[in-house]
Amino acid sequence: MDAVAGGEPGKAVYLHVGAPAAETDFLHRALWDNRRRLADAGVHYPVAGPQEHFAAVMDLREMSWGGRREPSWDGAWGRMAERAREWDGPAVVFSQGLLGGATEQQVKRAVAALEPADVHVVFATRDLGWQLILDWQEQLRHGHTITFERFADDLVARGVHAPKPYGEMFWGLHDPVRVLGVWESAVPKERVHVLTLPAPGGGRGLLWDRFRALIGVDADACDVEGIPADEPLSAIEAELLRRLNERIGRTLGDDYERVVRQYLVGHGLAEGAARTGRPQMGLPARHAEWAAKRTREIADALRAAGYDVRGDLGELTTSPDPGPAMLPGDVPDELIATASVGVVAHLLEELTLARDRVGLAHLQSEMTEVRENLGRLLEAAASPPPPLRRAARRARRRDR
Repeated sequence: MDAVAGGEPGKAVYLHVGAPAAETDFLHRALWDNRRRLADAGVHYPVAGPQEHFAAVMDLREMSWGGRREPSWDGAWGRMAERAREWDGPAVVFSQGLLGGATEQQVKRAVAALEPADVHVVFATRDLGWQLILDWQEQLRHGHTITFERFADDLVARGVHAPKPYGEMFWGLHDPVRVLGVWESAVPKERVHVLTLPAPGGGRGLLWDRFRALIGVDADACDVEGIPADEPLSAIEAELLRRLNERIGRTLGDDYERVVRQYLVGHGLAEGAARTGRPQMGLPARHAEWAAKRTREIADALRAAGYDVRGDLGELTTSPDPGPAMLPGDVPDELIATASVGVVAHLLEELTLARDRVGLAHLQSEMTEVRENLGRLLEAAASPPPPLRRAARRARRRDR
């Protein structure tokens, strides 16, 4: 590691700044679930709750989310940075994909808060076509209803000027050349790291392997086996979720993201679509060559920048042919209907199980109360009340 003033070995702080939808959810779970194991390995994850990483970035970037800003976000970046500074081990790691959208001023403020540590920047990326698909699916998870074809058309034709929030959110967060160019204003390029990823399904666990090797953690130091991979939705699941958003998005209000992530994505949708197969999503044919060309340009720019690459930039441009793919807009209504019946059946089963769990919990609570009452009765029987004890003493005196 580099050295700080005084000649002592410097502490390294690794900021994973994106890209969103490049297995960031998996990485957050891996870091949170293994925070104690990481600490044993000398790496600190300075987050006090599983969602504090989000609050810290909202604070740093002075953002609201969904039209609101939580008071608890104020000062969250400073609290995280203080824990990072106080750590006496060799490394600290922080991950949040929205960091990629920080301005030059915000980047400099973020780095300054972590000094005198040596700040490193980490960006994971894959083929741009897949990033388009996965980012659209992430928009669906936040209640949006835009069709994939319109989403892709706008981003290709209008770039960062595509309708809000899509243009700024996609090009501002998923373009590694733009993102790392901003971070390079505060971090030297030798501390900028690019992690390449193949298409989804092409190498499960690669992101974690490359990330933990970068931060100096042995393969057997952490346990990530039970953490689900960030698998893309099938074309049917995605289109069904989009149509559901049109009907239920406003009804659920602030509970939308919690309900959808807990009961639909990864659960109800997959169960519902089980009988329809899981046709993979693809790009509209009119954008396939554009995505390949733009990805090659990005890979060439990253190569020319001289950043540290973990993996192979060729992974970005040589994704294997995924085989037959389907656009969400081409999903037949009968498949949507079949999947919808499956989702309803799954949710009814979950509702029944939840009712049983609630009933069992209520019964257990009542049994606890009965046991407590029995205990009090037994205590009373073992220790007669004062009037009864006085009467017993009087009876013994008369017997004499």
